[in-house]
Amino acid sequence: MLERLLNLFRGGRVRPPGSATHRLCRLRHATLHPGASLWTPGVGGGNLGGGASAALDDAGIGGTVVVGFQAGAREPVHPFGVLARLEERVPFPLTWNPEGLGATHRYRLTGLQRVVIDVATTNNKRVPSVIAAPSGERSEDRQPAPDELVALLEALSRLENAWPDHWVEAFRTLPTGTLGQWATTLGWRLSRDERLQLFDAPGRIAEVLLSTLDGLHLGLAPERRREAVRVQTLTRRTTAMPERSVPIVVDEDGWALFHPADIAPIDWAENLAAGNAVIVSSTAGRRCHVRITVGPLTADEQAKKTAESAFRLLVRHGRLFIGGASLLREGYQERLEFADPQQWIDVPNGLFRAIVSACGATDYVVQLVPQASLDDVVAPSEPPVL
Repeated sequence: MLERLLNLFRGGRVRPPGSATHRLCRLRHATLHPGASLWTPGVGGGNLGGGASAALDDAGIGGTVVVGFQAGAREPVHPFGVLARLEERVPFPLTWNPEGLGATHRYRLTGLQRVVIDVATTNNKRVPSVIAAPSGERSEDRQPAPDELVALLEALSRLENAWPDHWVEAFRTLPTGTLGQWATTLGWRLSRDERLQLFDAPGRIAEVLLSTLDGLHLGLAPERRREAVRVQTLTRRTTAMPERSVPIVVDEDGWALFHPADIAPIDWAENLAAGNAVIVSSTAGRRCHVRITVGPLTADEQAKKTAESAFRLLVRHGRLFIGGASLLREGYQERLEFADPQQWIDVPNGLFRAIVSACGATDYVVQLVPQASLDDVVAPSEPPVL
């Protein structure tokens, strides 16, 4: 009877099955996945919103709160959040300035389960509350991180004396953590929209964080950057075939798909014969898109195709770089260390027939077809003009 009266008072609102009123902990600059732990406030993110500290103190150690993700002080919480348990409450380190962090202590939370938040029921009293209901588990949250993500983090960790304390902590704890823990710990490096997208679609965590970590060397001191690039380009392992579209700018030598560790100081004919590179001549300064795929051309690409050429390609390091072909002549030491991480493409090790099709004025498609032997592919003697 009481619930019916409340529903009438709320204009007929019907609470979903399993819903309940919980203390609300607004969290900014971070997300918390089920099965993962988060210190908040913390370095790089996790600051608390209005009333969150009071909600956590009211819950006490072992108590629960609903964590709602908030972009700013005047923004509503995201409609999906997580029910979390408070594990620890400790003072700030003496070296920290807590101003602007929204709390007087640090709190360690563990995500328990995903919930749907009824944002309209938010109560903004001293201890804020909200109605939330279970939203179902996502198995990806609790899956282990793939080998290539762990290998990249471990390679980065070997660059000693280059990282602040919060990175050292990540290097130590993440290799055995779940995918949800990776997104929770490293989510502060992402934009608000990216963090929420990964919470809503945790299956993309590995893909997004691989790309994010690839760009980490750009923040290193110049004397460390080159070693970071060398380590990262030689340590990738992947089993997933690529499906990527990459913008490039053609230089005076054209454009190329290659791994810098494989390019020998010999002429282009020998590199093409050895399967070290795909090299295409074109007009310098053209801005193009290159689609790397294992599938066929689309109907639109087939209709626009004006020329094609087949190359030998031997992938030895689990990834390839795509960019101006002059990099093959000049070497990669000076220019690749500043390159956009998106120019690296993960490709499983093996032999491929790389069929390059020119589709219109500014588009190319590279189809990667696995081969038993490079002898099955006739390599061009010089870069074709496409």
